[in-house]
Amino acid sequence: MSYKKLSTVAIIFLLSIFSFAQTTRSGEGLVSIRNEQAELPPVSEHVLSENVPSLLQGIWQGADRLVMFSNQNEFALVLRVFYQWYNDRAAEPASFSEVKSRDRNNTTKSPAEDIQIQYITIVENPSKTAGIYELSIKYPHEKLPVLVPICIIDGKMYMDFLIKDSAEVTDLRLSDSASTIQKSDSTGFYRAASNASGITISQPIFDKEVLSYFIGDKGEVYRIRYWLSEMDYSYAKASFSDGDKEFLVDKYLRIGSSVYQCTTGRSSKIRNIQKSTKLEKNTNYDSDGGIVAFGEPYLVKVPEGEERTSLQTSAYFLNSVGENNKRKHPVPKPLFPPTFPKYRWKEITELELYNPATWNKRNLDIHK
Repeated sequence: MSYKKLSTVAIIFLLSIFSFAQTTRSGEGLVSIRNEQAELPPVSEHVLSENVPSLLQGIWQGADRLVMFSNQNEFALVLRVFYQWYNDRAAEPASFSEVKSRDRNNTTKSPAEDIQIQYITIVENPSKTAGIYELSIKYPHEKLPVLVPICIIDGKMYMDFLIKDSAEVTDLRLSDSASTIQKSDSTGFYRAASNASGITISQPIFDKEVLSYFIGDKGEVYRIRYWLSEMDYSYAKASFSDGDKEFLVDKYLRIGSSVYQCTTGRSSKIRNIQKSTKLEKNTNYDSDGGIVAFGEPYLVKVPEGEERTSLQTSAYFLNSVGENNKRKHPVPKPLFPPTFPKYRWKEITELELYNPATWNKRNLDIHK
């Protein structure tokens, strides 16, 4: 056997021994790594569907836009410009132009944006009066779709909302066997579930930071800040303490296509927790208390009347847009109102009374 072949065999033999020793010595470490990888969720835990959820079907109206989600998988968006005096059909399928042609003026864009949407149902309450959904929006000039989370509570759509999730509270004064405190209906971890600015004809703005809240059994509110992360999502937990109690929550949040984290690096301790006695914003709870929305509604669902039931959703939508554009705004008042001369006839008569030229003209007028 040559020297080169002998050296190669020796190197392979030494590498195999080293690999076996490492596996034998750190077997538990290998198992824990495999388990951690097995716990990672798939890319999408929810199924995309072209069917519009029942709570989302219909026409939605806001201060600056009209949005239609038809059960025929038709999506349309109208911008209410010029202080709602003109409706611009900014996004709609090409088939809408066959039903009713679009106006052409210096406000509209030709052609309209043809936006494709699929729907993901995140959660719906047992009463079927509220739900959280994600819109998978494919814009015409973008390669990949974007996920826009929305919330519906009693026919109102919100873009800033939370969802109640499981968490643990440990009383450090008790023994380990009885350390976990059972939370009541009003307490728990309310994690952020929204990060988009709205439903728009171009990509919306996504938040770089979101806020989650933990509500204690005595009404105390702990604000937890999550920021945009480049880490892979996992089911890891993070904790913070407040004296004799320790709170355990999710370290990572996945909202739409983004992942957020509340600790730095691999740390599991949450720092800089802010405590208060109430939530800073006006809250709107669903009937079952699992969904919390903040502020005023983004859109409100248009009630279905008799005329609506006799027409298709798209036809009714286009007719209502056209009727709105027929309105004429009243003529505005002039900035500088016109003025008219004021004649003082009595003074003029007295001044001209003894004027010979005027006197002669007066005689001529009366034929003298």
